Amino acid sequence: MVPPQDGRPFLCSEPMNLLRLLLAFLLLTGTPALAAGDADWLYRGSDIPRDPAWTFGTLPNGLRYAVRRNALPARQVSIRVRIDAGSLHEEDRERGWAHLIEHLAFRGTKSFADGEGRRTWQKLGASFGSDTNASTSPTQTVYQLDLPDANEASLDTSLHLLSEMVDSATIDPAIVDAERKIVMAEKGRRPELSQRMLETSWPLFYAGLRIADRDTIGTEATLTGADAKGLRDFYERWYRPDRATVIMVGDADPKLMESLIAKRFGGWTASGPPPREPDYGTVATPPARAATLAYPGAPHVASLAWVRPYRTQPNTLAREREDFARSIAARILNRRLEAKARGEAAYVSANVGDDQSRNIVDMTQLSITARDGRWQEALGESFAIIRDALRAPPSQTEIARELSNIRTAAAASVEGESTVRSPQRAQQLVNAIDDEGVVASAGTIQQMLARLEPDMSPARVGSAMRDLFTGSGPRLMLLSPQPIAGGLPGIAEALAVAETVAPASRTADRQVSLNDLPPLGPAGREVSRQRIEDMDVTIVRFANGSTLTFKRTDFDKGTVQVGLRWGQGVLGIRPDRPSLAWAGGLVGPSGFANLDLDGVERLMTGRRVSMSFGISEDAFELAGTTNGQELGDELRIMATKLRYPRWDAPLFTRFKTGALQSYDLAFASASARAGRELSGFVRGGDTRWAPVEKAQIAATQLRDVQDFFAPLLAPGPVDGIIVGDVDLETAVQAFTGTIAALPVTPTPAPPASARAVRPPEPSPTPRTFTHQGDPNQAYAVIGWSTFGGTDRRLDRRALALAANMLQVRLFERLREAEGASYSPGAVANSSEDIPGWGIFQAASELRPESAPTFFRIAREIVADLAARPAAPDEFERAKNPVITGIERRLKTNAYWVNALEDWARQPEMIELTRTFATDYGKITAEDVRAAVARHVTDAPDWSMLVVPAKKGGGGQ
Repeated sequence: MVPPQDGRPFLCSEPMNLLRLLLAFLLLTGTPALAAGDADWLYRGSDIPRDPAWTFGTLPNGLRYAVRRNALPARQVSIRVRIDAGSLHEEDRERGWAHLIEHLAFRGTKSFADGEGRRTWQKLGASFGSDTNASTSPTQTVYQLDLPDANEASLDTSLHLLSEMVDSATIDPAIVDAERKIVMAEKGRRPELSQRMLETSWPLFYAGLRIADRDTIGTEATLTGADAKGLRDFYERWYRPDRATVIMVGDADPKLMESLIAKRFGGWTASGPPPREPDYGTVATPPARAATLAYPGAPHVASLAWVRPYRTQPNTLAREREDFARSIAARILNRRLEAKARGEAAYVSANVGDDQSRNIVDMTQLSITARDGRWQEALGESFAIIRDALRAPPSQTEIARELSNIRTAAAASVEGESTVRSPQRAQQLVNAIDDEGVVASAGTIQQMLARLEPDMSPARVGSAMRDLFTGSGPRLMLLSPQPIAGGLPGIAEALAVAETVAPASRTADRQVSLNDLPPLGPAGREVSRQRIEDMDVTIVRFANGSTLTFKRTDFDKGTVQVGLRWGQGVLGIRPDRPSLAWAGGLVGPSGFANLDLDGVERLMTGRRVSMSFGISEDAFELAGTTNGQELGDELRIMATKLRYPRWDAPLFTRFKTGALQSYDLAFASASARAGRELSGFVRGGDTRWAPVEKAQIAATQLRDVQDFFAPLLAPGPVDGIIVGDVDLETAVQAFTGTIAALPVTPTPAPPASARAVRPPEPSPTPRTFTHQGDPNQAYAVIGWSTFGGTDRRLDRRALALAANMLQVRLFERLREAEGASYSPGAVANSSEDIPGWGIFQAASELRPESAPTFFRIAREIVADLAARPAAPDEFERAKNPVITGIERRLKTNAYWVNALEDWARQPEMIELTRTFATDYGKITAEDVRAAVARHVTDAPDWSMLVVPAKKGGGGQ
């Protein structure tokens, strides 16, 4: 229940328009349904055709609803209850109260005691925090439930509970005091730098607007001042049926969903007359058009804004045309800015965003991360590109490139809309309401695209570019590691100079095609097939040693996921030498053959292909998403990457600069420092997982990276995994002409010493690290060593259930009873490739003084888990969400791509996958107790603690 930071000027986003709909892949379709009540509420004033799959209505008390039958996930119904009130609806003394009430709504209602709602949903198979959650933004509060295995009884119970959460929540002093501690802990989790950037930038960018001091989390003073009476008044004022919308999407009869909404929400009555809408303010000129924040270790980041009043308007085709042109203009500008950054630029990155936030502002944002402190030059180079864009319209070729990608996304949405899942559909409708938009079927949007494309002329898109930089601005907020010489006057002068630079020159367009790629050699030869009938999987082996593990699915219509694995991954890196695995992020973008990153992107224009590189414990990996028609092209590109890797010098310089400039941010908060250290710590300090030091980054040259990765990446036998909507013979043919055609260098198995990895040695004293951020932030980890390998699978799965129980108990004691932590977590993790490595671990962000409490409670819970089986009610609440979660995962391509990756080389993995669901159904509470006693508490624990290094505040 972390409140999203809507409206934050550092997040570039696009308006809810045609482009967002296309790129989100949340497009809808279905069969006609009868409307009830006021069915016009979403589409009022719009000329965009309705999506007939939805049923809209309004109850007599004013509550609006929307329901829709949707097949996936099977037996699941997604419910959203939206309240049209957020932080913008708070008075000065009420700041943070909308979010606090969102928390209180989960603590009990008229008919459900404190904690009973969470326990009820756990019994029904819904996990707290993922299936059940809520969020508060400036404009709305949304309660969400994704209910698995839904039937009339469970839906009725769930709607009963949700209806009381928004109508009769228990808001008494004791619960307010308890939840206030949790919200304060949530507030304390925020990185100090992010919080200070918000506090510095919002008054500048939002001058004159209500949002300027309406951070959703509130202030310490307003949270401390919140009492039960005041919160109850806020709740009664804004939680009203005429400000509520209930959305239900899922595998259920729409008529049943309508009747249950009427049954559970129809009796809700408002208290008093409707409240007046707040005064959202008027865009004003700030006292100075620049602000600055000096924070040790931060890079130089210039954030600029051009601010215009938000316009309330219906979602019409005319509005889509206007927003679509602006979106294309922003995309073209971002390509130009990015092209400059890949060369000899004074900035590492620059990005333009167009953000239209309801009742807040219409804003264009420009964010620039300077290289080596050259922020004035970076400003000038970015403004030169913008001035060129304002001087002359884009070329038709540039526009066509963007339209080609959008057209491809639209076609993919049409093909895949029958397999869009219910949570996505429900969230799309929430977004449409909040953005004053509508929902439309994929076919309708594709037709709209066809109508709008001819209008996207250079003149119209050029006009949209000019519109992006109208309004009040630019306003500049500069982040720097030290105070800027000359202060605000010097910053303002640099901005004025940047505004007068000469327009930049444009680079010429170029065309790239598959014909530009070098040949791979003659097609490979298939030598055998192995069929695993009960799981509908085929393993095909080829003469060059490569394999293809294939599974056809219809989970995502028109989508095929591809994975390639080769080499030894981390285990192939020598532990006695410094590792350059930190530079792995450079490998993917560096292109291949004679194509740099720009060439690769041009090659992929208009194609449904993608490629990413990663390093896993036991292999190097390429991954991509495509469709059946373009599978051959996807594999051709991947094979070329393997056969002809490229090492791009300008890209390396940029990558290295970014790594150096962001290095100190790993020490800027407790969670950041924990993230830096944890992977190496839990592996006993093994250098292959240990964090890289700044001096090593600074000393690394491109030749070092090439010498390190080239022999590791030389393709030995490649194991391919293809899962999705394509037939076996098409996949085999595509694989035969690409991956199976590669020459292969045998890859020796890593020595036994490479697998000699162990968790930390037990110790009663935590290994302590420090961070440079908020002195009220700490991060604590406690763990026990277990086991690795592929045997003892029932014990491994019993430990996973035990970790789920540990997390729930930590939540109940550390969060709800003690108020010491916002989101404690627990996990059981083990390596299938390293027999001696496995951990049972709990972790939490908290205040430094709460660390002893965390360690004590975690040890008490784990000891109890080992001493006695869980009570039947608790075990049911722990087990049911796991089982329903597995059932849903089994119906996704992502699960199967991961599950199949070792089948060809390790046959024992087949049985692990085969028994995944059935094992959890068999595990008993005694099995869990015995596994914890046998593998967790058989030895003492180890721990890690990140504490603040300073007593004062963060920046200077």
